Amino acid sequence: MTFKTKSLRFLPVKKENPLNQVILLCADEMKLVNDCIHQNLQSDIAMIPAIGHYIINSGGKRLRPLLCLLIAKMFDYKGDRHIPLAVVVEFIHTASLLHDDVVDSSDIRRGNPSANGVWGNQASILVGDYLFSRSFQMLVQDNDMSMLKLMSDVTNALAEGEVLQLSRTFHLDMTEAECLEVIERKTAVLFAAAAEVGAHVGNQDKHIVKSMAEYGKCLGVAFQLMDDALDYLSDEEAAGKPVGHDLEEGKITLPLIYAMNQDKALKERVQLIAERDGDVYHEGDRAWIRDRVLKHGGTEYAMLKAKQYAERASALLPDVKNKDIKQLLCDLANFSALRMY
Repeated sequence: MTFKTKSLRFLPVKKENPLNQVILLCADEMKLVNDCIHQNLQSDIAMIPAIGHYIINSGGKRLRPLLCLLIAKMFDYKGDRHIPLAVVVEFIHTASLLHDDVVDSSDIRRGNPSANGVWGNQASILVGDYLFSRSFQMLVQDNDMSMLKLMSDVTNALAEGEVLQLSRTFHLDMTEAECLEVIERKTAVLFAAAAEVGAHVGNQDKHIVKSMAEYGKCLGVAFQLMDDALDYLSDEEAAGKPVGHDLEEGKITLPLIYAMNQDKALKERVQLIAERDGDVYHEGDRAWIRDRVLKHGGTEYAMLKAKQYAERASALLPDVKNKDIKQLLCDLANFSALRMY
């Protein structure tokens, strides 16, 4: 049964982009984060800061460190311990991007040549390793075993997520549950960690810390589901990456899963692409598959699931004095499921 677009009931997006509101609210602390990033990228091996600065300055939203800062602010945290911890989150994220682009043979990252496209695969992998190790040096300096355990669990989950995704390359019988498992391990886990850091430094009890981590996880799933939908909806200039690239890499995402369940011919065509090792340019396959996914409501279904995760995230927020920041976190969750870039 084809999913009907008209059944969606999206919440209205506020005129002011909530991400921009967060950036403005956390501007002073983000300057400290950026200073800390540059300090911790220093190395007498010139290629390390060159590649590190290149990818960190390549136009990312910095949503993960912003999430850490905003949640700490919601809990009236007045110290500066969250600054290096936010950098740890960003370094782990950046390291995973460097590795991902090599694994996925990606030439474009946020509209620019990827680091491996400029310096090569070997350099990208090794600088990614450096960022992981630098993160753990910073965690040792923080001297909190709970934070060290959190980030070691996160890096392990990220590695498992990468291997899991690789093992499911062109897995045409991928279920929705399997798809969400990859998203949680590969993407949402770091959003959860960022949220947990903010609550932890804010000296919240374990129940609130757990709820905030779950908030971050749900926001991360919503964010990734929208990424997966935009791979079929957006244009390359807006997306900052090749559109339709997921299938080329063998990634069977939720919009395609939903559409294939409606259309046997679509599944058969994807099978042919798999047999050609991801060649989506044969006889206009890319456009044909995109049209079929849109026709059968695959993107709308993924967007609906994103909206559900965003609503779940908002419901997890505790009762706090800072009502405005709590509302901003609700808006941010909503934005993650409605953004068009």
